[in-house]
Order: sequence, then C-alpha cells, then structure tokens
Amino acid sequence: MNNEVEHFWNLLLGMTEKELRARYKYTLFGFIWLVANPILQMLIIGFVFTFFLKQQVSNYYHYLFIGLLVWNFFSLSLLKATPSIVFERTLIKKSRFPRSVIPLSIILSNFIHFIIALLIFFIPLSFIGTLSFPRVLFVFPAIIMLALFTIGAALTATALNVKYRDVNFFVQALLIVWFYATPIIYSLSQIPPSIYWVWRLNPMTAIIQLFQLALLGLPGPGIAMFISNTGVEILIVALGILLFREESKNFDDWI
Repeated sequence: MNNEVEHFWNLLLGMTEKELRARYKYTLFGFIWLVANPILQMLIIGFVFTFFLKQQVSNYYHYLFIGLLVWNFFSLSLLKATPSIVFERTLIKKSRFPRSVIPLSIILSNFIHFIIALLIFFIPLSFIGTLSFPRVLFVFPAIIMLALFTIGAALTATALNVKYRDVNFFVQALLIVWFYATPIIYSLSQIPPSIYWVWRLNPMTAIIQLFQLALLGLPGPGIAMFISNTGVEILIVALGILLFREESKNFDDWI
C-alpha cells in the first residue's frame, strides 16, 4: 500500500514538473505571466464596469483581482483537464499507471501558480490596510474549498469527456455563463434576493466571498449560502471521485 501511494505521488510530482516546464519553455517573461494576465483583465474589466455598477464596491480593482485570480485557476484547470485523458492517449496505451495523475498534475501545476500569485498580491494589500490577522485566516478554508471543488469538477468532466467528446465543448460554453453567475465583477448585494437560489447552487460563490472576507474585509457568505454551496461542492467532489474511478477502467477502450 505504501509503495502504491509513493508511486502515485512520484508520478504526480513528476508530471506536474513536466507541466510547469512546458508552460514556460521559450517564454521571455516566464512567471511574470502569473500576475500579468489577471492584472490586464482587472484593468480592462474595471474600467468598463465602473460605469455600469449601481453600487460601487470599495477597493474595486483589488476586489476584481481577487475574483479573477481565483476564477482563472478554476477555469483554466477545468478547461485543460477535461480533454487531458484524450490528449494523452499514446501514454495511456503504452503503460499502466493511475489515470487520475494526468488531470491532477494539471490542477497541481495551476495551484502552484495560484498560490505564488496570491502571495505576491499580499504586497499591494498591505498598503490599503484591509488585512487583519484573525480575518485573514479565512483564506485557508477558502483555498481548501477551491482546490477540492476544482478537483471534483475536473475529474467529473474528464471522465465524461473520454466517452462523450461533446463534454469538452459544453464545459467551454458553461464557463462563460458561470463566470457571470459568480460575484467577481459585481457584489452579491446587488442581486435581488428572489434569485439568490442561482448563486446558492454555485459553490464558487462562497469560495469567492471567503477570499473577499479574508483579504478585503468584505462580508463573507451567509449561513444559508455557505451550507448550500458546501453541500453542492461535496456532491461534485464525491461524484468526480466515484465517476472517475469507475469510468477509468474503460479508458483504454474509449480512446
């Protein structure tokens, strides 16, 4: 059992290292792109949406950056992990190893990027005075929830995409809608309570709000929001693990 666990982690770390090296090979700026992309998105979206928001959010550009940083990790991980088994068909045909290593290595490499960018973001946050010790601790459950939900969603989509290749296109379309159904460019306080149920079905809502609470001192998720979001997240994580475990037995035949 210990040998199997060690073998799994060695494979995961090896493939993660390969993923990180491939991403920045032949690039001039390397890890600078960790923060360059969300900064550019923040500047463009912030400039446009400040004209349309009915209620201005304090420290709006910092608010945007946090949401975009979290969203980019989640969406990029899901987009790249979904077709990963199909793209690695040659490797799967040649050798036997835990198939989950492929999507998990993508998520882990993106997670490393996310943590580094988040640590860098603490520098400007220290100047605006929104960080306080007891509140900043909420960043840890937020990170754990984000990582678990991303793993669950990615394993679900990856397993289904091997058999139904339309899933990859569905995920791409879904993420566009999902982005606007997550409080990244607007505050949840601007949403009419009558349609809160939409955000209660979206686990990213509570995750984003926990980051906003920890780093900007903004209101965190309410009890009803947190419970409903956590319930959906647990279901997705359980579904992803069980579905991937069951469907991976047939990957060799389907690819």
